[in-house]
Amino acid sequence: MKKLLDYIKSIGYAFILSTLIFTSCDNEDDNTLFVPPTTEVSDDVIDIYLKENMLDKYNTAVRWKWQDKYIDDDYSATPVKRDVVIPVTKLIEYLWIGPYQSVSEGGKAFITKLFPPELVYIGSYIYKEDGNRLLGYAEGGARITLLNLNSYDLTSRDWMTNPGGGILATVHHEFSHLVHQTYGMPVGFNTVSEKYNGEGWSNGVSRDDAIKMGMVRNYGTNNEFEDFCEIISHFLTIPKAQFEEDFINQASTAGITDPAEIANIKELNAGRLLIAQKLSIVVDFYKNKFDIDLYALRDIMEERISYVVTNNEIPE
Repeated sequence: MKKLLDYIKSIGYAFILSTLIFTSCDNEDDNTLFVPPTTEVSDDVIDIYLKENMLDKYNTAVRWKWQDKYIDDDYSATPVKRDVVIPVTKLIEYLWIGPYQSVSEGGKAFITKLFPPELVYIGSYIYKEDGNRLLGYAEGGARITLLNLNSYDLTSRDWMTNPGGGILATVHHEFSHLVHQTYGMPVGFNTVSEKYNGEGWSNGVSRDDAIKMGMVRNYGTNNEFEDFCEIISHFLTIPKAQFEEDFINQASTAGITDPAEIANIKELNAGRLLIAQKLSIVVDFYKNKFDIDLYALRDIMEERISYVVTNNEIPE
């Protein structure tokens, strides 16, 4: 019950895409209120697996059978296919829960306290009448809805980690919202960058624009909360070398003679210094607050993702 109450106190967030739009979501309609996990008897092999591997182990109920109440009336979506339900659940255990359990005793306590008590599986993205689509979302801190599961493909790192809707990128972003909702933001994080764009983040802000502001993605320029979640999600799911090349390492201007190009590189480098400063604050926050070494956690994630993509399987 304490776990449930902790989550219900939190505010829900949603990923929404038009040209990749993200927005917060706090739907208080009665038909979307959280339903506590139950132990209804079912002889369906999928339900038996989910009870043994999610409900009994983590007190998390998985809703995979289609129910209209899980999406708004003006949304449309496709139910998840039976044959991906168990594989997706194994992926969640291996690439979401497992890394925290493996990194430290603090990581075990962390994932136990914050792992949501309800997951909803949907096969497609959720499409709105206006053409926007949801990438995945959390409600009230108690339910996380995972989308595009029918595209399940262990050989595709893009399906798993693409910042624009990969399942791991989505869940680690959403999970990070639960962190700051429950424990607050790291002290000093919100003062590193001079400003945020608010709702203007979607008005033609490029990734380079974001980097110059000290953020890893245009959506991170919305506010410090999205900035925090985007940095953590990118850090944990993007390959180490790529993350450092894109967001940390200082680019050289040697041999470049165009003043405009030199000025652009210098602005990007200045932004990377801000990202590195924020990352340092986040790393210290996780270490001091939760006894979690984010660098070690990232290494575990990278090793596991590489194994899955290379071998097209999730270890038992």
